[in-house]
Amino acid sequence: MTSALCTFSIRVACAFVTAGSVICTGEALAAADAAPYSVLQHIAAKDGGYDYVSVDSTAQRLYMARNDGVMTVDLRTNKVTPRFVAGDEAAAVLIIPDTSLMLSTNWANGKATLFDRLTGQIEAHIAVGKGPDAALYDPASKLVFVMNGESNDVSLVDVTKAATVATIPVGGKPEAAASDGHGRVYLNIEDTAEIVVIDSGAHKVVGRYAMKGCEEPTGLAFDASSGLLISACHNSVAKLIEARTGADKGSARIGKDADGAIFDATKRLVFIPSNNGTLTIFKLATNGKAQPVQQVTTHEGARTAALDPTTGRLYLPSANFVDGKDGEREAVAGTFEVLVVGRK
Repeated sequence: MTSALCTFSIRVACAFVTAGSVICTGEALAAADAAPYSVLQHIAAKDGGYDYVSVDSTAQRLYMARNDGVMTVDLRTNKVTPRFVAGDEAAAVLIIPDTSLMLSTNWANGKATLFDRLTGQIEAHIAVGKGPDAALYDPASKLVFVMNGESNDVSLVDVTKAATVATIPVGGKPEAAASDGHGRVYLNIEDTAEIVVIDSGAHKVVGRYAMKGCEEPTGLAFDASSGLLISACHNSVAKLIEARTGADKGSARIGKDADGAIFDATKRLVFIPSNNGTLTIFKLATNGKAQPVQQVTTHEGARTAALDPTTGRLYLPSANFVDGKDGEREAVAGTFEVLVVGRK
């Protein structure tokens, strides 16, 4: 125990903040050393923009939102199909449970594309809001929630009707969302550092949780056992928020500029990929206590990820970057790849 933050090593994170305290334990280090995560493979693919990733574990296929549509990777052979479905600055690739369908969002044209994820056949183009970004399937309402980053609202899509059935203003730029499966949907509001609570049956906002110490929240995950939301913030912090009340239950140190949050309920592990080239892993007990496990060095730009729960492997898109003329980081031609992270 120490009053100062411990230092992350390449393989193991020993700094964790919860309710204002810092914990470094030999047990966490031993657990991580027993079976550490590392980058196992690099799958090369065409250059271009990228965003969210999804895995169909049964079909062993990876789907990735690219600037010109949806790319796929056969995870048995690593064969890449650069443009499985056409799109316009695709952002989300969402599997619709109990169907062969997938929904992708297209930031540039304000539409969502509904297609068969096995064949690539397009079923419909659905008008949503401006700048559609993340998407979430809510099992309680059986609706898809599309977060519109430019119109500051959420479109509710009924995939059986292939139509938007409601629009909910959320008072800021919505990012990722999570469902409790019982009628509540939670979403991060990036520019106000809040979590908005939506009644998915009534189609309205019923609560707002301010997150002190969080800047630009993006990725969001939910653990039903502890009742906690895990919100990834750009300022190297993940907040643990009680979903029922909005109470702050602590914070974890993560990488800078995180853009995703994944919770594996079976292993009770949280994975948070960050743009600075780190993947932070911590364990969340059913009582809400969190323990650091590891911080994996990935690659700059590996800010989103998808987990295959069957194999336990994660897939993170990335590329080499250099400073551009306008001061922004630009990808180097010929360097785009998918990182495969797992245990050997």
